[in-house]
Amino acid sequence: MAELIQKKGEVEKYQQLQKDLSKSMSGRQKLESQLTENNIVKEELALLDGSNVVFKLLGPVLVKQELGEARATVGNRLDYITSRIQPLWVMSPGDSADRTSAQ
Repeated sequence: MAELIQKKGEVEKYQQLQKDLSKSMSGRQKLESQLTENNIVKEELALLDGSNVVFKLLGPVLVKQELGEARATVGNRLDYITSRIQPLWVMSPGDSADRTSAQ
């Protein structure tokens, strides 16, 4: 009977790890898509010169923005996304799930 209770506890731990992994992976995918999108914007802004006009979408309104300011904003956004995604690369939740399933 005690063995059954122990197995049930292990199954619950494993299911929780699977939920955590799923949540972590969906967050990582979202950040990676934002990173890709911002890299594309950075490449497009690099093609522009000072004579081009850049607009920023704020809600339903397009607001004129300086090219340098737009480049800085995209650069800051890339730094932020990279800093958020870095811990997800270093700490893989799958490692702990694999260890639990091997027991």
